[in-house]
Amino acid sequence: MRLSILVITYFLMHLNIGFAQPGNVEKSIDTPPIIIKGKVIDADTGQGLDFATVSIYSKSDGAISGGGLTENGGFFSFKSDKKDIYAIIEFISYESHTIDSIEIRQGSRMIDLGEILLSPDAVQLEDVEIVAERSETTFSLDKKVFTVGKDLANRGGNAEDVLNNVPSLDVDIEGNISLRGSQGVRVLIDGRPSSLVGVNDGSGLRSLPSNLIDKIEVITNPSARYDAEGMAGIINIVLKKNTGGGFNGAIDVSGGIPANAGLSANLNYRKNNLNWFVNYGINYRTGPGGGNTIQDRLTDNELDDNLERQVTVQNRDMSRGGLSNSIRFGADYYFSDKDQLTGSFNYKYSNNNNTADLLFQDYSDALGSFDFEPLWQNINENQFFDFDDFENSISNDLLQLTTFRRDDEKEIESALQYDLNYSKEFSSREHKLNASVSFRDRLETEKNVFTENQSSFNAEDITLNQRGDVREDYTTLELQLDYIQPLGKDHKWEAGLKGSLRDIRTNYLVEQADANGFYTALPGLNNAFNYDEDVFAAYGIYGNRLNDISFQFGLRSEYALINTTLVSSEDVPENKRDFFNLFPSGHVSYHLNDTDALQISYSRRIRRPRFWDLNPFFTFQDSRNFFSGNPNLNPQFTDSYEIGSIKYWEGVSLSSSFFYRRTASSIQRLITIDNTSFSTFRIPVNVGTTDDYGLDITASYTALKWLRLNFNTNIFRNQLSVNRDVVAQEVFRYYRDVQDNPDDFQAFEDRYSFNLQETDNITWNARMTSRFTFFDSDLQLRLNYRGPRQSAQGESRAVTSVDLGWSKDFLEKKNLSVTLSIRDLFNSRRRAGSVFLDDFFQQSEFQWRSRTGTVTLSYRINQKKKRGGNRGSGGDFGGGGESF
Repeated sequence: MRLSILVITYFLMHLNIGFAQPGNVEKSIDTPPIIIKGKVIDADTGQGLDFATVSIYSKSDGAISGGGLTENGGFFSFKSDKKDIYAIIEFISYESHTIDSIEIRQGSRMIDLGEILLSPDAVQLEDVEIVAERSETTFSLDKKVFTVGKDLANRGGNAEDVLNNVPSLDVDIEGNISLRGSQGVRVLIDGRPSSLVGVNDGSGLRSLPSNLIDKIEVITNPSARYDAEGMAGIINIVLKKNTGGGFNGAIDVSGGIPANAGLSANLNYRKNNLNWFVNYGINYRTGPGGGNTIQDRLTDNELDDNLERQVTVQNRDMSRGGLSNSIRFGADYYFSDKDQLTGSFNYKYSNNNNTADLLFQDYSDALGSFDFEPLWQNINENQFFDFDDFENSISNDLLQLTTFRRDDEKEIESALQYDLNYSKEFSSREHKLNASVSFRDRLETEKNVFTENQSSFNAEDITLNQRGDVREDYTTLELQLDYIQPLGKDHKWEAGLKGSLRDIRTNYLVEQADANGFYTALPGLNNAFNYDEDVFAAYGIYGNRLNDISFQFGLRSEYALINTTLVSSEDVPENKRDFFNLFPSGHVSYHLNDTDALQISYSRRIRRPRFWDLNPFFTFQDSRNFFSGNPNLNPQFTDSYEIGSIKYWEGVSLSSSFFYRRTASSIQRLITIDNTSFSTFRIPVNVGTTDDYGLDITASYTALKWLRLNFNTNIFRNQLSVNRDVVAQEVFRYYRDVQDNPDDFQAFEDRYSFNLQETDNITWNARMTSRFTFFDSDLQLRLNYRGPRQSAQGESRAVTSVDLGWSKDFLEKKNLSVTLSIRDLFNSRRRAGSVFLDDFFQQSEFQWRSRTGTVTLSYRINQKKKRGGNRGSGGDFGGGGESF
């Protein structure tokens, strides 16, 4: 089947589609008024001019009869009720252009003015202040686009920092991305999966420099043209690439504390039909962090005065960092104005040295000997205690065991990606064909050296020397074909095919030295895990506009084959599963007027278990607390509904969305306790049904030239319904199949304990950004807040942080910028949470990276610096953004 799909897809990509030929395309259904379209471009560079003003006047009375601002790429399309008309095209610092007479042929309702060339105004160029810059945030009804290049807090950072500063997004300490409070987000690079982000859609974010990123697209309710993967939505990271004529680009150099340094370059050269582009970034980074955990538990599930009670205090100090670099190189070749071939090559290499020091202190005595009540009795869901006070209250006379464990890890990662894309426009720019092929190969190795020293008051000290070796190899081949056929101005259909073949091979080994220094494999920690995933998809979309109502309906079908193999010396167990699913989507927009609109949308999404969700290997950095995948995990499905509106006034913009998501077979990581070893195991399990309701509000203020305000808040309610008996059977099946014990359900319940609670909590996130312009410099202040929330086994505490940035231009042409930025100004970005189980309580606090200060120098080559507010009354909103 794999070979058949590849042959068919290859044939379709090279097929000369007969029905796509000019002459068979359009069947006009246009009615009055007259449609006037065209494209405004820079006469020197050939680059389209966004936000240029096109004014259409009546010759009879000189009154304006239509017009507005050009869209992305300089395109425009406007209506006019008059027939005797002329047009004036203007753009600040460019000479205006007048079309004296627009000829309208008898019976024609469509006028194409073609390409309109504007030349820079030589008189104004020397001292004009350019204010017609792209908005930091633009909205269309199917997505939000955040242009991050001017965000001062991101200078010198990485992709994780960028996403953490995008409204509605949040990245936790493990690199998991949440959108509107929900995980299961699909991350793309330039519209497709990429090795630059890593296999888990977030693991590679820290090695991608922020200076290579142009904008972030947030798609909360994707249409059928997108992969159905991604329960909460899609994040598309768009890298910088300029198509202007000649040589241009930018170079950034940064450095700061804790020790970090970086260099990135975005260069572009275009001559005639060939455009070359290259992005390169190299970073050296150190990231000190750490935290603490307290566990308070009984040694058995039944209360008894003679039973032992154990309290464990754990302190963790860690440092992650090293050298990473990435390069993206490619070219666009324009066979004509309507045929383009793009080839690109990505390579990433990182070499990190990570260390973690863990100190365990175990206190134990008869129940009641401690000076405080058991924490599971006197700490409720809304209370957190001070760690230092808690630690000082424990008597050292009760200290039974001290364990110090050190992990030295050397992590090397390399990734290659090849992309080839062909696009063709037929009789109009809306009638087009796209074909692409992508191949990715990623290799990651982790070598760990563990040293553990145990000191007990009643036994000899013990020293353990262990080492770990993990090798992960990922290869992915993707082929895609998309075709769009217009049936009129606002009437079209679209179809596409996609095939994705992914193979992952992992070898895992942990060894321990004996008294003579010889290393042997630890039981259960020497194995190989293979993961094969093939997904084949086809979709169709139909869209039209009737008066003020636009609609688009689509259906996507996906067939997925997943096979996991756990290789051991005794047998080769396979776990083969296949899924065929249909994913409908729909968007209906009502245009209140030329600028305001209301939209209702729906999409069905899936989150298939990922590689690390299914991989049964344990993390071994912490000998007490383990993480593992679950080979028996099932996909979760989400039905997503959303009502959104866009409204703006002079200098004020407002976007609001009400959303509802219902997720079946919700995947969450649960903690279970091994009562024989007091170790915790965190594994993913399908726990039940989740309902999320929320209100997303984004507003901006740009009425004053020296002040820009942006505000975003998400208020949402999360409800989790669970069936403990069903979940218990799933957890039992995991221990039986993966760990070979226990062999019956009663033995499982006697050895392991866990607890689940149905949750119903309301929480909110907020982000406020203020930007002040004065003395040719910018000052930016951002306040971030993430509210507390409950989970199936506990809760997390609220997090508040502040980012600060300042930037100023230098040199005669203002092509050098110096930026000072401080992320987490008050060093408060710490995640804290509690877990409540039967006779067990855990509180933990962790900080992935401490406060960071960075200085960045940016030098622009043959590029104009744009500073100031936005033209027009649209503020941060782009009009007419329906997705079809």
